[in-house]
Amino acid sequence: MKILFIFTGGTIGSTLHGDIISPDGNKPRAIIEAYRLKFGIAFSYSIEEPYTELSEYNTGEHVKKLCDCVLSNLDKDYDGIIVTHGTDTLQYSAAALGYAAGSESIPICLVSANRPIENEKSNALDNLHAAVKFIEKSLGRGVFVTYRNDTDDVTKVHRATRLVSSRSFSDEVASIFDLNFGYFDKSFDFHKNYDYKENEDVIKPLVTSEIGEYSKDILVISPYVGMNYPILTSQTKYILLDSYHSGTINTKSTKALEFFATAKKLEVKIFLTGVTYLPEYESATIFEELGIIPIKNISLVSAYVKLWLISSLGLSAEKYIDKSLSGDIAP
Repeated sequence: MKILFIFTGGTIGSTLHGDIISPDGNKPRAIIEAYRLKFGIAFSYSIEEPYTELSEYNTGEHVKKLCDCVLSNLDKDYDGIIVTHGTDTLQYSAAALGYAAGSESIPICLVSANRPIENEKSNALDNLHAAVKFIEKSLGRGVFVTYRNDTDDVTKVHRATRLVSSRSFSDEVASIFDLNFGYFDKSFDFHKNYDYKENEDVIKPLVTSEIGEYSKDILVISPYVGMNYPILTSQTKYILLDSYHSGTINTKSTKALEFFATAKKLEVKIFLTGVTYLPEYESATIFEELGIIPIKNISLVSAYVKLWLISSLGLSAEKYIDKSLSGDIAP
């Protein structure tokens, strides 16, 4: 078996100096050595480092570099690719790789850590070993994330385009509807989640080479009580709304009504995430009237990354945003 390791920094690639965690250029070798001491290495490997950065500093340029690095190696003689990445923006890079590589590539696993590897409570090596075993046993094609939460005694495998946004004060990783692809137990035997289902791909993988450093034409808005909406500019082409947990927003607010009327006048497309196929609340009955288009059963992060890629390619967002790709939309 031959694996390509792509190191990008993040906590897993950092060292604690006093009270400061910062990227360490020597960490790739330290990670490989720590893995060898704990699990042994019965495979060949290569290493690439397209950049080294704390993931909170990531922009579209980092996403582009990472995707370019992965895609340029898909047709080489690797059985799989492992990407080490910071937890803060793990979901964004995972979604971008999922959309760029599609669901039929060799297995690509993103691996993060809750703490630097020297910390005895770090989950880094377990996450890394799960990725190695996933590739070794050919358990899936396309892009995945392997991660053990502090509250779990197993290392879960997530489809890369199914991750939900990180919660404040938490380094846990989760999928929409808490439906992960499967998990590795303490002995690293894999258990498939038979409740997990995917739709077939409806559209082809999306090219990432056209995205810029920033998503200049997308405005992402999260709801809060007493909300005052921002002023729209001519640069805004799309609005992506997050919702409360029940897929709702305040559609009775005069501020909301004024905002959506302005958006409609400016021909700005409005998409809403967090919505599923359950009975809807009365607040949702005027979505169509307000020009709000719900995208059902997709995470906010994946919808944002998908919209960013679609926009950069000059494609129709209304035509492509709700079309399944790389397992992003749950059945």
